[in-house]
Amino acid sequence: MMQRIRDALRLAAALLAAVLLEAVPCSALLAADVLAFPVEHHPWGRFPVGSWKLVRTTSEALDEKGQVVSVTTTDTRTTLIATDVASYTLQTIATVDVASRRITAAPQVTKYGYYGEAAGQALGAKRTADTSLTIDGRTIPCEVRQVVVSSDSGKLLTTLYYSDQYPPFVLRRETSLEAPAEEKRDSSLVEVVALDLPQRVHGELKQASYVKTTQKLPQSSKVTLEVQCDEVPGGVVSHFASETDRTGRVLRRSTLELVDYQIHTPSGQPQPVFRRPTRKAARRMDAR
Repeated sequence: MMQRIRDALRLAAALLAAVLLEAVPCSALLAADVLAFPVEHHPWGRFPVGSWKLVRTTSEALDEKGQVVSVTTTDTRTTLIATDVASYTLQTIATVDVASRRITAAPQVTKYGYYGEAAGQALGAKRTADTSLTIDGRTIPCEVRQVVVSSDSGKLLTTLYYSDQYPPFVLRRETSLEAPAEEKRDSSLVEVVALDLPQRVHGELKQASYVKTTQKLPQSSKVTLEVQCDEVPGGVVSHFASETDRTGRVLRRSTLELVDYQIHTPSGQPQPVFRRPTRKAARRMDAR
């Protein structure tokens, strides 16, 4: 009789363990292997599901004489449709004006991790050092994190400099695609070049950061200057970009502007308030 009771208890414990294991997200099981990125410091992750933005991008292609040969205008509406502790999902609808025609593409739904990896890509992330960056004469303590994303095309290696005090929080990002020694690697450098500058967004003056991205490709290079505001879903409110060939000739250029945005608020609830670090908190970080 006692043996039957012990067997029944063991079976119940095994069934309970199975239920609990099923209830735990895979992301939580992998947490020990991956240093999580704070959701509250991600340009999409910190907003409520249902928040969206609409941007307009105008792109020009130039010929060998520097004359504009084509102009394309694209309106892109991006909506946050899901989030969890390890990922977020965006729905994107793009409408393109080209050659006097207006074409709306089918909605695209894409799931990302908070380090930028696509769904299904293997991820490794760890803290490797502590350092500081100087921006606008201000010394900012940072964590150095190494991120490796594996896919069919190879490994994407990223070193990022993260501060929990200064939006946009990732203050520098160095990325390269692993390739054989004889091949030239694709690489990019993203760096915050100015902090806390005033930017008018929909008639309201907000604080913004200027972020410069330099991309090196096998046949060309591209420089983009973005204005980012942490009170807008997705962060970016405008950009200016230019792509050149190896001789420095401009191939393409583009601008982006924020048309509209909305932070979703369930009925009857106050709109979220996104507080920036106080100067006192910033000074404490500087003093470390």
